Amino acid sequence: MNTRLLVLPLLLLCSLLLSSCESVNSTGYGYYMGELTDDTIVEFFALNDDAARRQDFPFYESFFSPSFSSVDRTEHSVMTQYRENYLSMVKEIFETAKSIHLQTLVMDIEYSNYGHNALVKVHEEEKVEQFGQTRHYTSLLDVELEIEDGWVFINKTIRTSKQVIEE
Repeated sequence: MNTRLLVLPLLLLCSLLLSSCESVNSTGYGYYMGELTDDTIVEFFALNDDAARRQDFPFYESFFSPSFSSVDRTEHSVMTQYRENYLSMVKEIFETAKSIHLQTLVMDIEYSNYGHNALVKVHEEEKVEQFGQTRHYTSLLDVELEIEDGWVFINKTIRTSKQVIEE
């Protein structure tokens, strides 16, 4: 009988803890960083690079918001891809590449909306071995990050410059 009295409060406590943990779950995108600071932004890009190197598409995919867009302004005309098309292209690369090397260097961060948004200027180097060929290039990008309930995600990338490295 005393065991029942002890078990009931423990079950109640466990159920409260579990339900509070459920309310903190991601909305299906983003990575939980708690806050948007210089350190968490650098860590966020390091995690993104690592996911690409490991070719872990489900993890990589989670960094991008549902309204994500990728704009390439390096050619004479501007090309825009939205989340579904962009991630479809990335998934194909992850599935067929022999190796992917991605290294992102954060150059500048501008915060807005009381620290809920950040425009991050990055230098990105990408090297992909795929189908017996190697593609190697560097780019400058403006990356729009947002934080929502501690979850950081990418809303938009704008590639402003791209240089192909001949091997």
